[in-house]
Amino acid sequence: MNDKYIFSISAKNLKRRMRRSVLNITSIAITSGIFLFFIGFYRGTYIAMMRESFIQLKSAHVQMHSPAFDDKKIQDYVAKESVIKDYPPIVQKILKMKNVTGVSPRLISAGFIGNGREKLPVMVTGCDPELERNFGFINEALKEGAYLDASGGVLLGRKAADLFGFKVGDLCYVQAQTVHNTPNLLILPVTGIYETKFHELDKNTVFIRIDDANLLCDTGDSVNKIFVMLERMNDTGAAVSALEKEFGDRFDVKPWEYYAQALLEGEKGDGIFYAIFLTILLFISVTTIMGTMYVNVYERIREMATLRAIGWQRQEIFKLVVYESLAIGVIGSLIGLILGGIPTAYMTYIGFDYSKMTEMVSLPILRLISRPALYDPFLAVSVGIVSTFFGGLLPAIKASKMIITDALRVN
Repeated sequence: MNDKYIFSISAKNLKRRMRRSVLNITSIAITSGIFLFFIGFYRGTYIAMMRESFIQLKSAHVQMHSPAFDDKKIQDYVAKESVIKDYPPIVQKILKMKNVTGVSPRLISAGFIGNGREKLPVMVTGCDPELERNFGFINEALKEGAYLDASGGVLLGRKAADLFGFKVGDLCYVQAQTVHNTPNLLILPVTGIYETKFHELDKNTVFIRIDDANLLCDTGDSVNKIFVMLERMNDTGAAVSALEKEFGDRFDVKPWEYYAQALLEGEKGDGIFYAIFLTILLFISVTTIMGTMYVNVYERIREMATLRAIGWQRQEIFKLVVYESLAIGVIGSLIGLILGGIPTAYMTYIGFDYSKMTEMVSLPILRLISRPALYDPFLAVSVGIVSTFFGGLLPAIKASKMIITDALRVN
């Protein structure tokens, strides 16, 4: 007896027991739909959004600094041991390296900004405006005023500017500690106001020219960190190896993961949760299929015994039950593609704005998005088909091994 005929009988059996078929199909559709949604959501929110936003807004792909910079006593301030004086040739050499798209030398120090009456603790970041223009986010995030130029000035985040009521052109007091452990003060005009919607930056980070930062910290012509951006996140390992080979005798070279430990721990925890959730969902689907298929076999035990009596072989009975399960898997998975595809499409093209929640977390989660891959639908369909196969496997074995004479006596 050919498989095509057996499959046609299996399809008719699904129609005969429509209520149970709908229950099984619904279970598989929900499982494959949720699976399709969550793999795109996880890839989009955690990989594309959180990691890439963290790299762009906080860490860059790679950072270089002197070994002394990791000393917690001087990490937040500029010290003689941590400055890099001959940085321009280093920057030019890094720019010529493979997969490097931008380099930003910075002089970073804890400090304060104020209006002469009140002050706010911030990270004062001295940067090279030309190198920073194509490197970071400041130029693109500028909402008011102009970018830093040769005349100097200070760029403030929106939240910091609003706290003091600063407008473009107002004078801002910028205070920090020099390398000689004495306080110093610069009064600079507000040249621009930027807004990234990331609370930690918009409130606690200000940008000035390296020249002004050196004057503020009395460091001559120097920086204390060099940030490196790459073409892709996956290039980080190779770039770190190349930079260590070239500069490892002078600097510590740290990948973005070193600074993103809190993010990666949270990502790992959520990944475990999603894996457990999907495993439980898959287990429920398999057991649901198995239970209903067992009931189907029990209710049709005389029918299957009759088929055996008229000449059906054990393997044909086995195929009959398995084909019914696989048909449920195929139909349920296709419906699941629609159920999971609708929210996935919404999260891909629109997403959910999460920027207002960044005040409560220290991670740059600006939007919840989805990044589906071309193979995601095939994975979702495979999950549905495989779960129904294993769900129908034991009932099929039971049906194929029944003893004809005993089965015909069942009432």
